Amino acid sequence: MGVDQVIAVDLGGTHLRAARITRDGTLTHHQATETRANEGVAAVIDRICALVEQVAHQAGVAADTPVGIVAPGPLDPVRGVIHMAPNLPGWHDVPLKDELVRRLKRPIVLGNDGNGAALGEALFGAARGARHIVHCVIGTGFGGGIITHGLLVEGVAGLGAEVGHVPVDPNGPRCHCGGIGCLEAFVSGWALARDGEALVQSGRSPSITQLAGGQPVTADIVTAAARQGDPAARAIFAQAGRALAVGLAGLINLFNPEVIVLGGGVAEAGELLTAPLQQWLPTYAMPHIADHVRIVTSSLGPNVGLYGAAARAFLVSDGVPPNAIRLPDR
Repeated sequence: MGVDQVIAVDLGGTHLRAARITRDGTLTHHQATETRANEGVAAVIDRICALVEQVAHQAGVAADTPVGIVAPGPLDPVRGVIHMAPNLPGWHDVPLKDELVRRLKRPIVLGNDGNGAALGEALFGAARGARHIVHCVIGTGFGGGIITHGLLVEGVAGLGAEVGHVPVDPNGPRCHCGGIGCLEAFVSGWALARDGEALVQSGRSPSITQLAGGQPVTADIVTAAARQGDPAARAIFAQAGRALAVGLAGLINLFNPEVIVLGGGVAEAGELLTAPLQQWLPTYAMPHIADHVRIVTSSLGPNVGLYGAAARAFLVSDGVPPNAIRLPDR
C-alpha cells in the first residue's frame, strides 16, 4: 500500500483546479482559477505550482506527498511530456513532469485527463466495481478513457484512447486537432458554440441571438435556447447526439464494455443529448454486444478530473507501472 493522500490537479482548457484527496475518496481544500492558456505555457505552469503550494500549505500535507495531474492529450505519461493539447494554445512537447519536479520537489504523476477520468469513475465513482469501462468527458473538448479487464488502454506510447478524436464523419467539420469529422468536432463545448454562432450569423435562431446579447455564443447559451424549445438549437443537439451514437457504437462493438459513463459540462444537457443518442444507438451498435452495456451519468461531476489525477497517483504509489496502469484486483 502506497501513500494515503495526494494532491490532485486538473489542467483544463478553461479552468485549473487542485485539491487534496485521501485514499477513501475524501476531497478537501479545493482551489480553482482560470487557466488563461492564452498567456502562454510558462504562465500556466506558474499557476499550477501556486495552486499546489496553496493546497499543500492549507492541508498540511508532507513534503513528499505526490502530485497527480491530468491534462489534455496526447501526452506521454511515462516521460511526462504533453505532446499537443488542442485546447491549450502553444502546448507542444512540453516536459511538464520534469518542470514540476524541479519546482515543487515532489513526486509527479502525469496522465491524460480522459484516461484519468475513467480511473476516477472506476475507483471512486459511477463505474466502481466494473472492469470493462468506457468513459466520456464532454466539456470544452471531448476526452475519454477505456478500461478492459481492469487494464487502462493507453497503447504502445501511452497515447491511446483519444475517444473524442475517433472520426465519425469523413465529410464532417475540421477538429481542433487538425483531423476531419472527429467526434469532438460534433460533441463538445466549442462545437456547440461554433454551431450556435453560425445560427446567429444566419439569423436562424432569435433565441440564441437574444441570450447571447451581442457577446460570443457559448455552449451554455445553446443549451439554454434548446431547453426553451428553440428548434434550431435542438437540431444542434440532435446532430450531436447522433454523432455520439456513431462514436459510442464503434467503441461498444470493439470493446464490449459493461458500462459507459458520460460526464462533463455538455453531458449535463441531459435528455437534449441522450435522447438522440438512445434513438440512434441501436442503428449503429451490434445488438448482442450492446445488450450488455449500461449508459450512466458520472457521479463525480466537475471533480472527475481531480479524482482521475488522484486515482493514477495512488496506483503508481502502490507500485503499478506508469505504462501499464491496472485497477486493483477485486
